[in-house]
Amino acid sequence: MRFWHNRGRRVRKYHKHIRGITFALFYLPYLLGCGFFLGLNYQDLLNQPIFYGLLTGSLLLGSWVVSFMLQRYCYSHLLAFSKLDSLRIMANFLLENGYYLSKKIKRDNHTREKIILPKVYLKQSKYDLKASFILQGNKFQDKFLTLGNTLEIQHDGDFTGKKFTKGYVTYVIAIDQFAGRLKLSDVKVTKQGLRLMKDVYWDYVKQPHLLIGGGTGGGKTVLLMILLYGLTPIADIDICDPKQSDLSSFADVPIYQGHIFVTKEEIVDCLRANVEEMEERYHYMKSHPDFVAGMNFAKFGLRPKFIIFDEWAALMAKLEGNYQLQQQVNQYLTQLILEARQAGIFIIMAMQRPDGEYIKTSLRDQFMKRLSVGHLEDTGYTMMYGDANKNKEFKYIDEIDGKKVIGRGYISNAGEVAREFFSPYVPLDKGFSFKEAFMKMSPLPETPIIASSSSVDTSSAIFDDSTEVTPDFLTLSEAKSELDKSYDQLKKLITLIEKNGFYTFGKEGGKLSFSPEELDTLRSIFNIIDKGNLTYKEAVESYYQEA
Repeated sequence: MRFWHNRGRRVRKYHKHIRGITFALFYLPYLLGCGFFLGLNYQDLLNQPIFYGLLTGSLLLGSWVVSFMLQRYCYSHLLAFSKLDSLRIMANFLLENGYYLSKKIKRDNHTREKIILPKVYLKQSKYDLKASFILQGNKFQDKFLTLGNTLEIQHDGDFTGKKFTKGYVTYVIAIDQFAGRLKLSDVKVTKQGLRLMKDVYWDYVKQPHLLIGGGTGGGKTVLLMILLYGLTPIADIDICDPKQSDLSSFADVPIYQGHIFVTKEEIVDCLRANVEEMEERYHYMKSHPDFVAGMNFAKFGLRPKFIIFDEWAALMAKLEGNYQLQQQVNQYLTQLILEARQAGIFIIMAMQRPDGEYIKTSLRDQFMKRLSVGHLEDTGYTMMYGDANKNKEFKYIDEIDGKKVIGRGYISNAGEVAREFFSPYVPLDKGFSFKEAFMKMSPLPETPIIASSSSVDTSSAIFDDSTEVTPDFLTLSEAKSELDKSYDQLKKLITLIEKNGFYTFGKEGGKLSFSPEELDTLRSIFNIIDKGNLTYKEAVESYYQEA
């Protein structure tokens, strides 16, 4: 049990004049110095009053300018002085709006008014300010309950929420968020999640699925590349780019080969394959001897997997009129959003605004992290951040200290108040290339589902190669090595061939096995894909039409 709550420093009446007080303290040493100097030269002062008068005046004026500049610097750069300024602003707010009690005191036939401020406390750190106001039936209780937007504007920050503790209401204001902007090299996954700002993280396990909004030119695509940069070293990534623009240009990057999808057929196949992988992950987890209900993917050595969509609305436009594919997409997306979190599969969806025309509101509500960059209209902000932010003042700022800023926006957890956000700084103006950075990244080792353990049935019967097969046939793992392809690439091709009825691969003991002729078939189709720059579906159809 806590007997003492540290709410910060109480706001007092004299804080209204705190800048004058600090200036006097800065100026006082110069005044004392001049007085000491004149005292030492008192006789000369009497003999030459004009000279010493001009000298002293110049010294006092110069020291006044120095004190003024020193004070401005301190209030702009030092946290201790920033705290004092916040006390000044709050004291002025309480006095100007009449939030105080007055008492008349009679003494020596004179009456004076004594002003008593209510109990208001400020506690400030580098990135936030907490203002606590007394309730407990206080005269101003009702007004103290609705100060969020006022404090946000007053302290030039972002109101991010309020809480009630022991007869007080505490407002949290995020301040100086631009100072919390990261460099790209600092975007890494930590125990708290993916670090996006100095004090902002995306814990994708606790807040699954990320929804990104923003107008054209606001920085959505660059933000997606930043997310790729931070997540690729620890996760498997599938990229769906129906616009066939920036993200699809990474198709020849080794770590993304076979994981970039641009046509509507490819994207539907990608969603279907991820639903199958989700089911395989759950099968592996539940078959594990250490399985306990409630454990997630990380407990079993599985990596997280992210499916990234750049402009979901573009995909919906491509599917317009094709109701069968639309139904499949919505079905697979619903399964992944509602069921895949515990298996470690997460959706990152970017679009100009999350309109119900393109994504069901019931699914939109399942995105537990929301992020917007650039400027949105009021309806766009309402769609992004919901009723919790209907009274929030979303500010449009494109310049800070005279410099144009790209990547500014807001971020929140679903159902919470949004706060100001700045995308990590990317030195594109200095020649940085995301593609070159991705080219240098090494592929991740196989996951337990792929590299099966003999003691545990780690995958579905179709894609498990733990059973011995005859010497003339190759296991899935051997075929993968022979073809120099990833498990996902091989699995995708086999599924596409069998689904369209072109061929059914043999199995021994319920496990896939490949004859030399079947291996040649797969090799030929992969050659068609690589040389003809065709999609998997186009390459399969081309091969079997010629055959």
